[in-house]
Amino acid sequence: MESEWGPITELCDSIFADLPVLVPEIVAVIRREVPGYHVVDLVEHIAAVTDQYRGVLIGLGERRLPSPQEIDPSRELGRSRARVGLSIQSLIGAYHVGYREMWNILLTRADARDPRLVADLARLGGTASVWLQHATTAAACAYSEAVRAEDAAQLALTYRFFDVLIAGRASSADLDPLAHALGFEPAGEFQAVCAPARCWSDESLAALRTALRRSRGTVHCVNRGTIMLALIQRISLDTMIHEMNRLVPGSPIGIGLPRPGLPGAAASITDAQQVLPLAQRSGHPARFDEQWLAATVLPHAARLSALLEPCRTPAAEHPELAETIQCFARHDMSLAATGRALHVHPNTVKYRLDRWHDLTGWDVRTWDGLSRSMIGLELLAPTGAPDPIPPS
Repeated sequence: MESEWGPITELCDSIFADLPVLVPEIVAVIRREVPGYHVVDLVEHIAAVTDQYRGVLIGLGERRLPSPQEIDPSRELGRSRARVGLSIQSLIGAYHVGYREMWNILLTRADARDPRLVADLARLGGTASVWLQHATTAAACAYSEAVRAEDAAQLALTYRFFDVLIAGRASSADLDPLAHALGFEPAGEFQAVCAPARCWSDESLAALRTALRRSRGTVHCVNRGTIMLALIQRISLDTMIHEMNRLVPGSPIGIGLPRPGLPGAAASITDAQQVLPLAQRSGHPARFDEQWLAATVLPHAARLSALLEPCRTPAAEHPELAETIQCFARHDMSLAATGRALHVHPNTVKYRLDRWHDLTGWDVRTWDGLSRSMIGLELLAPTGAPDPIPPS
């Protein structure tokens, strides 16, 4: 029986000896076919794959399954890939591509030596599959454990960072180390985004962090009281909003100004929190750079209602007038530009502005009339849809 398997053992030994030549070629295939491997050092990648193949070839040559000790390197590999931010899909994909390439080499060399060896090698297919299964399972479990541990540590650090930042009493000596530990550049530009905490479960926040981990920038987000707070640096705001809308469709979103330094980060958080009520009212993301005036006035809405009340009934009974006023303001008080935006004649725009003046007493061609109208429409407008319930 041993003599029957002797040629297979010799085949595995010959490939074992050629690993220094074969592995770099296989690694090149992995890095070409599997996304994300640019984050893994090439020399370390070749060494790891070489170690894997040594164990597999010895196991196939001896026609046995892997021992627990032989699977340990896969566990360490899973942990190391998690630390550099490689996705678990890429990790598992690399195993499958690598095993495919090695199996093809075995088949090609077996056929070249003696076509009858191919049939003998096929009888080891199940053993090779078990090696792959054990290796990928161990790597995936270790990867998940490492991510959970890292997330827990990062989350605790993030809570402390936000607490100290928002309290506003810490010196840069206190805040800078926390920022650096979270991957932020303290002197860089920060932008805050917030949403109602009730919309964002721990699971959806973890999914948001995972989705943005592929970006080259830094994001940290937590539920703090009734507000979900996020700070981004070197991440596109469009990317952030896209992922938030994908994970929790319809979540109100308040967006602060991009501001430099850690004092700017605290100010951007204030910005985002101030415009969040406007997002909750309208059902659309609210940006501080566009809606700062309404956001500043909103806390005083009850006291100002007597001043703004004249527009409530006209806006409710004539929504086309309200739409025209808001469009007129957005288009630099131009009748022609407003008409084009609304697909009506400029004379129709003029008629609606005059009609609004008749109903409210406010002439929107003046600063006083336009500012009263815009603030009144913002503060007295009906609220948007209720906050969505986070997915279970």
